[in-house]
Amino acid sequence: MLKNYLKIAWRNLWKHKMFSLINIVGLGIAIPFALLSLIQVVVVFENDNFHPYPERTYRIITDITEKEGALTSYASSPFTLAENIKKTYPFIEQATTVCRGYGWQLENNGKRISVNPIYVEPQFFQMFAFPLDNGTFSEAPNTMVLSDEMAKRFFRNANPIGKTLTHPDYGLLTVTGVLKPYKRGTHFRSDAMVSIATYKKFSKEKLDNDRTAYTYVLVRPGTADATFASALNTTANDINRNSPLENKKFSFRRQPLTDISPDFENLQDNPYTEDYIDILVNLFMAIGIVLLAGFNYTNLTLARSLSRAKEVGVRKVTGALRHQILAQFICEAVVVALFGLTLGFTLLKLMQQFLHMPWIIWEADNNLILWLVFVTFTFFTGIIAGAAPAYLLSNFQPVNVLKGNVNPASFGKVSLKKGLILIQLVVTCCFLIFITSFYRQFKYMATDNENFNRKNIYNITVTGNYKLIQNELVQQKEVERIGLVSTPFGGTSANCTVKKTEVSEAVNASYYAANAAFITNMNLKLIAGNNIPESTADSVSNFVLLNEQALYTLGLGSPYESIGKQIVLNDKQVIVAGVIKNFCYYIYQFGANPLVMQYNPSQFQVLSVKVKDQMAASALKAAWLPIWKRHFRYQEFTFSDYEKELYERYNPSADMGFMGFASLSIFIISILGLIGMVTYDTEKRIKEIGIRKVLGASVTNVVRELSSGYLNLLFIAACISTPLGLIIAYQVSQSFVFNNGVNMRLTIVLFGMVFLIALLVVVVQTAQAAFANPVKSLRTE
Repeated sequence: MLKNYLKIAWRNLWKHKMFSLINIVGLGIAIPFALLSLIQVVVVFENDNFHPYPERTYRIITDITEKEGALTSYASSPFTLAENIKKTYPFIEQATTVCRGYGWQLENNGKRISVNPIYVEPQFFQMFAFPLDNGTFSEAPNTMVLSDEMAKRFFRNANPIGKTLTHPDYGLLTVTGVLKPYKRGTHFRSDAMVSIATYKKFSKEKLDNDRTAYTYVLVRPGTADATFASALNTTANDINRNSPLENKKFSFRRQPLTDISPDFENLQDNPYTEDYIDILVNLFMAIGIVLLAGFNYTNLTLARSLSRAKEVGVRKVTGALRHQILAQFICEAVVVALFGLTLGFTLLKLMQQFLHMPWIIWEADNNLILWLVFVTFTFFTGIIAGAAPAYLLSNFQPVNVLKGNVNPASFGKVSLKKGLILIQLVVTCCFLIFITSFYRQFKYMATDNENFNRKNIYNITVTGNYKLIQNELVQQKEVERIGLVSTPFGGTSANCTVKKTEVSEAVNASYYAANAAFITNMNLKLIAGNNIPESTADSVSNFVLLNEQALYTLGLGSPYESIGKQIVLNDKQVIVAGVIKNFCYYIYQFGANPLVMQYNPSQFQVLSVKVKDQMAASALKAAWLPIWKRHFRYQEFTFSDYEKELYERYNPSADMGFMGFASLSIFIISILGLIGMVTYDTEKRIKEIGIRKVLGASVTNVVRELSSGYLNLLFIAACISTPLGLIIAYQVSQSFVFNNGVNMRLTIVLFGMVFLIALLVVVVQTAQAAFANPVKSLRTE
């Protein structure tokens, strides 16, 4: 029976080649994105499956019960927990503490790169499979091991061992080793593994109360579950007795390494571990994209229901049962889906060659399971796409079919096929405006000069006496001004503490050491007071600039009221010289943090050189290199075009390319469906067209008659999608505190392009039918 179903399905697909091609191409374009989402789901269950002792390795989870009885579970634990249980319980073979760092940026030779670090102990490398390719594991303070990829980004083909990278707070960090490439499917995902001694060095005051660490233990073979649980209960009781937090009760439990991913408990402080919501989002995304393509199959099959009604009637008269008719049409849909899978997998491999995004995993460990998921999903797609047509066609009554009393499927006054086309057009427009809004925001961040100036600025990193080169560069005819700063805007700043008075509560703030020329170079807007006083002294100035957020946080009153007031900066009295308008100096997504700027020559590391006119960076570098060599013969000349550097940092071209490809694919799917429907409608009305032309109708009249229904459909789609698109654009812009708003004109132009192309498709398809020879049309059976 199945063999006959497949034969009939193949013959029917071959007979109607154009419609089969539209269905297969539509599914083939959509399926790569579905497959990619399914890969992300599969690899979640393969995370951390490459470590040597998975059956004996556990992470300690912390459960905190509030006084009111509310329970919150954390993946993190106290910093001292690993050391305590290792010393106390002999069944613990090894224990290690891991801490995470956030918002890191490291610099080398003027190149600043965002880095994702974790702090680890030497025993971490004994418990987990992160082997070295070169060098030694980090142990001493201010040392670290880099991933293979990050080492190449910083040092290319040079040997990184022994070289240093600069952190704004920690200073110089020495590279002691480089890891071999390792699987990205791990919750230990990082670019740099920094020694835990570094964390202790700069966080020693809070270690006893630090509960943001992660504790991992390796138990000895044969350890009973009850023994481990009892030990954790004893440890929790000791902590609760000595804890100053009377309203909170701590308890600990073990979590096997193999159960960390996916996170079905929704643990707090659990980065790089996908929870069930992430899995559902990926699944629904895969289903949603394919359903859009499946609409084409459903539409065309329903539209052709009248032409296949006689086939159904004859088969029923000859004894076919309803479930056999159902199976036949679903089999046809599954065959189309399998062809789409073949095309989609080919496109997926092409995408892998041209789209490189660190957040996407393209392959799973177990290809057998992956293909089982692919094929199951494809069968599911075929069944869903073919279910409605199969149900409606199999429900036809032979008597009505043979009498010609069968009408196309519809709901209410709107046919199902038109409803599905309407959904496709609306979803396409909304998705396009969603992607375009993100593109505009990223473009704004990459080219923004409203928050601070980037044009005609060239940065030179200096680790020695900056005055040697500053005094000579300022005499060059192309140089307008030289500013001095600890680190340029757009990267991670240093931190400081600020207090309104000696007895006030300290506030964390971002800190930049800068001179008056740098403030002028950046075009920062002073709303009260004056710039930092001009100075060439080697001592720290007592005057500071604050931003508006710092005034608000400290409670200093209005900008004008704050001028001349004394505040405490890092336990030293300083005077507020001026107030600058809030601006984005790092992350556009979040609001302005309190900001302090002070003349502090001991921390100047970058010369911010403003040139008079736009000049080629290569020419400037060539002109200034001899000056550099005279004063810093044995140091590399670290020079960067500030505008270009920030453009590359904020413009994720790979991500935008991927989203653009997705937008184009959804648009093509929608247009293919429209082409198929218009083509079929004109074919169905071919005799009507011939009669109209014989009776004197012009081509214009015929085109108007054939396209009027679709023009109304396009108008309805425009009325629905325009306000939806504007709402989406507004929501995207509001997800970034610093944004360039909604561009109404661009939104309308984008919608206009979509509907103009759709209109062109309708007109061209109907015009072809209108220009046909009426003699041939009337002779067609």
